[in-house]
Amino acid sequence: MKRKQIALFLLFFLTFLARLPFAQSLERNRSFLTSLKPGFGFEYFSRAISWDDKKYTSKLKAVLAYLDAKYEIQEGFSASLLLGYCSSNWNGLVFRKLPFSTDYEAGRKGGILIGAEIRKSLPAIGNFEIEGYAQFVTCLGLKKEWDLESLNTEGKVKGTPYWMRAAIGPIVTYTGFKDFYPYIYPSLNMLWGKYKMEQTVQDLIGKEDKMISGKSVFSLALGSLYEITDQWSVKGEISLLPYKAGLDIGLRAEAFYSF
Repeated sequence: MKRKQIALFLLFFLTFLARLPFAQSLERNRSFLTSLKPGFGFEYFSRAISWDDKKYTSKLKAVLAYLDAKYEIQEGFSASLLLGYCSSNWNGLVFRKLPFSTDYEAGRKGGILIGAEIRKSLPAIGNFEIEGYAQFVTCLGLKKEWDLESLNTEGKVKGTPYWMRAAIGPIVTYTGFKDFYPYIYPSLNMLWGKYKMEQTVQDLIGKEDKMISGKSVFSLALGSLYEITDQWSVKGEISLLPYKAGLDIGLRAEAFYSF
């Protein structure tokens, strides 16, 4: 699915939700409505990953598109559920324990994105608001099959990957401007996962699981929230994830509607 099609789908879905009977009935319950903030977001990241007991390194690149349902449980404490689509590029992995060694270069692979976020307000310092923030997301890749073209005989390869990411840290937001709120978010940011490969060449069948982990464990995000109207707000963010031999990057954009 192309990114343009995903964006159109998300906009249609949000409009559809607003017209559902349950959404109309919720309008009678103002205490619930004022605590609900639906939205949608996009994210891109490129992260160095290590595998085979950290002997080798390659890049994991991913594009995420998701719906975000944020609910304020009580003042200053909220939780969000993320659900959407993910496309990951695992190029660079090498599987050596199969009947025939395979260098993965099959490109992007789609999957289902599931995640959750938690925010908790902490005591402010002047014009600086502080929140504790934690996020967990997982991309469950769909099984992909392709031909093994490097042999003179017929061969098939099947791959099923997943990755997970967990991040936690404080968000410090400057509130001295009107409708515009820049922030900084330092965090511990861990990524790990597995690519399960199965190869069939005539009567030969082999399987190999490749465990991966992100080389960077610290992230520094810089972003800003802009309130377009009383209902609509947008957010943009760039993340820098340093590791010993380089620097990873991430980009994120979100839009929210408040009842």
